[in-house]
Amino acid sequence: MPDTATSRPVVVFDLDGTILSVNSFRLWVAQMIAGRFPGMPIGRRAALSQAALRLLLARKAGLIGHEALKWNLQRRWQKATHGDGGAGEDAFVGRLRGHVRPELAGLLAAVAERRLEAVLATAAAADYAEALGRRLGFSHILATPRLRESGTPSLVGTRKRDAVLAHLAGLGWQHRPIIFFTDHADDMPLIRRSHTVYWFGPEEERQALAGELQGITLLPGRRGGDVLPAAAPTPNDRS
Repeated sequence: MPDTATSRPVVVFDLDGTILSVNSFRLWVAQMIAGRFPGMPIGRRAALSQAALRLLLARKAGLIGHEALKWNLQRRWQKATHGDGGAGEDAFVGRLRGHVRPELAGLLAAVAERRLEAVLATAAAADYAEALGRRLGFSHILATPRLRESGTPSLVGTRKRDAVLAHLAGLGWQHRPIIFFTDHADDMPLIRRSHTVYWFGPEEERQALAGELQGITLLPGRRGGDVLPAAAPTPNDRS
């Protein structure tokens, strides 16, 4: 467990199922298959659509795993959107913003106003997660890299925990307590290094986890606004 002395907490947010009420990966695949790219020539749209559909069918048939699907989709996305001036990324990020949980509006406003020191840490592809994070006001964003070797895992599990802890250490925040917003037990390595967790997954799962996690406060996600008094100073009291 971290040192939870008197320092102000750092808030770490997951993306899919937490800030977003949906899984962005599924929408990303659907975006490519549907060819929703403003200004992209029809031929390039069709090529991307067909490539994405073939990969998805291969995944459903068990011919490739999720990580291979994601890695290949990142390469297709990058090739298809190269030179479009960011139009494809902007269109998708705009779509995702419509799925931001309204109950997190106050917290995200505090992040954007730099009243809340926060990190967005997600397994989502940096190809769109970084732009979305910036739009939401984050200056610290960790995501599955755009460029990675084939077979390199996404930012999940222990990789996510280690990346967050290394990032906090680089900022000199390594001894500050972590408040973590998540919805999935895949984040257990980081959950175990947190002081307080706001849970957006099923309530029965939260209760089961609360029974086995010692020394960690596990609260329903709808109570996330409780963070503000402890973690976000007022504009006239920043430290």
